[in-house]
Amino acid sequence: MSQQALVIGGAGFLGTGIVRELHVAGWHVTSLGRGRKQNTVEGVDFIQTDRTQPGALASAIEGKCFDLVVDCAAYRRPDAEAAVATFAGKTGHYVFISTDFTYSTSIEGPFPIREDAPKETEQPYGTGKLACEAVLRHAWDDGKFPSTTLRPPHIMGAGKELGSGSVQGRDAQLLEHLRAGTDLTLLAEGQLLIQPVWNREVGTCIAHIAGNERAFGQVFNCTGPDCVTTHRYYQLIADRLGVPLRYDSIEVAEYLRRWPDKAPFARHRIYDLSALHAATGYRPRWPLEDAIAETVGWMESQGRVTA
Repeated sequence: MSQQALVIGGAGFLGTGIVRELHVAGWHVTSLGRGRKQNTVEGVDFIQTDRTQPGALASAIEGKCFDLVVDCAAYRRPDAEAAVATFAGKTGHYVFISTDFTYSTSIEGPFPIREDAPKETEQPYGTGKLACEAVLRHAWDDGKFPSTTLRPPHIMGAGKELGSGSVQGRDAQLLEHLRAGTDLTLLAEGQLLIQPVWNREVGTCIAHIAGNERAFGQVFNCTGPDCVTTHRYYQLIADRLGVPLRYDSIEVAEYLRRWPDKAPFARHRIYDLSALHAATGYRPRWPLEDAIAETVGWMESQGRVTA
């Protein structure tokens, strides 16, 4: 019988990639969510509930047990507390999807960034994820709740627009702008380093580490294999379209003055993967260029470019 996996937020952008890769790996997958997004992977069961409502998560999975639970939709301490209370004794492994926004926006090195680097203290998204991580850490220390935290950075793939390290960010009109010869505005001449991860990579990583006791109680960076400048990132997109890359630049200090809430995008985002490999043997395998090809294809299929 196939092992049973539950993916909370499994119909979302990242969740869909995780569901797909678990399904390919032979898991019987159930997706849980509010029902606002449609499951796109065939053969996947669906549980509809709003996990933010008190008691909703426990009620939705009453009488069910899962070998693996992947949580893509916990953002605040109460979300993690409810997950621990719900899944304690009902799952063999709980994987929490955190974010690289948990790291301080003022990090200036050393690089690549390790899991013990200084943490964010102000931005609500990052601090909310850190609060969830703290709940899971205490649950492991106090009761051996079998959890693993993954911190992905810029996530790519079908379902989300391309864009990072620029004033435009994720841009639904990016391909149209590139084909029209419109200048993009890159931070620091496009010399910030990023290490994007394909949503499929996150799913492949989870399938690999699932049930590995050496991963219990641990926090790992989870990225793709390729580290590039943001200039190279956009150049690869332009090359895919067969057009030149045209851009101007904005200094980081000016960018932060105008958009202080976007500080997490204004530093190098490259991460040490040695802890993940040492504990689980996993090395990232999905190339950046392939992720770009899939995402460009999806954007074109959604009408996000003028032919």
